[in-house]
Amino acid sequence: MTKKQPVFYGWWIVLGLFAIDAVASLGRYNLAAFLPFIMDEMGWGRETISLAQSIAIWLYALSVVLSGVLVDRIGSRKTFLMGGAITILGWALFSIVQAPWQLYLCYGVLLALAVGMTHYVPVMATIRKWFVKRAGVVAGVTGSAWALGNAIFMPVMTGMAASQGWRHTSLVLGICFGALIILCALFVVRDTPESVGLRPDGEISAPSVDPAASIEISWDVKRALKTSQFLLLFLTYSVYNIGLNGLAAHGVTWGTELGCPEATAGIFSTAFAVPWIVGCVAGGWLGDRYGKTNVMPVGLIIATAAMLYGGLGVHSQQGLMALSIGVGFGTGLQVPLYAALLGDLFGRARVGSLFGILTFGYGLIGGWGPLIWATLREATGSYNDAALLSTVCYAMAAVALLLVRPMKVRGGT
Repeated sequence: MTKKQPVFYGWWIVLGLFAIDAVASLGRYNLAAFLPFIMDEMGWGRETISLAQSIAIWLYALSVVLSGVLVDRIGSRKTFLMGGAITILGWALFSIVQAPWQLYLCYGVLLALAVGMTHYVPVMATIRKWFVKRAGVVAGVTGSAWALGNAIFMPVMTGMAASQGWRHTSLVLGICFGALIILCALFVVRDTPESVGLRPDGEISAPSVDPAASIEISWDVKRALKTSQFLLLFLTYSVYNIGLNGLAAHGVTWGTELGCPEATAGIFSTAFAVPWIVGCVAGGWLGDRYGKTNVMPVGLIIATAAMLYGGLGVHSQQGLMALSIGVGFGTGLQVPLYAALLGDLFGRARVGSLFGILTFGYGLIGGWGPLIWATLREATGSYNDAALLSTVCYAMAAVALLLVRPMKVRGGT
């Protein structure tokens, strides 16, 4: 009689990281949800607030380099614990800001650090350490968590802000979200399968006829950074996020300008997030089945077409809904595959560091998105030109990704 194998602990890791990522990113998107209310109360203009959003993305870019290294050096569990504590502090201080410099400090620095240590880079790096054969689909499922969190909580945040005030909403939700991250880190998250006596994907090790075949690929970070594959991925991930960050920061406000009440304008974030979830899950499965570099450009092409429609055809709430759905699905189709692809190309050991550096480009270049969108909105009176510029960004990213080829020579440290 065959002994029944226990459930692979990696699936509990997926569950814990899904819960963390569902709330972690809200430290970045809370300002988008509260934007109309802050403008009304404080009298600050779009450019003042959008500068805070850009600063947050730039500082996030630096923090993910740190968090990627921390995941590789001290482990995921400690990284998430520190990030959860900073989450509570950042949301609490954000709720009492009275001047732009305080906004830049609390939101642009503290919450950027909190998000960097709890959202996406440490999540995807941890997943890639636990899974190899199923890396794409597992990353797709886990990577959809933040979109589900946005779909659920963005309308909650706008509704609570309308009824109870954005400051009270920030304080209460920040404490809840930070506590959830800390609890998951303490009781669920573990660093690697090897740290608990397991192997990736739950496989049972077997003797290898060829000892060299059992040696896992492991590239040195400096060497990997010099490859054309990494440079193209860096360009791709950096450029398209100009458009993505711009839409994410201004989607709610664009909706209010098209006549949607402030209390329900979070629905546009939901319209963006739900297709993202579908795209992430589908992209992860398709990437494992048909090849990551075959699937990822398709997603960027879909998002490019949606942004083009946004620049030429969005003049109503229904049009903004269609834009949000197209960009959300197209971007979601390819975004969970970056960490998995890095692991395929360069190995698991330093995937946290490499994905952190890749995401640094997202912030360094993509961080201009909110400010560019705000500037073009003030100059032209609408967001359509910002969507047209974002079309170019997505198209450039698609071309760069199409040029990525498999490694011809795989090297070690």
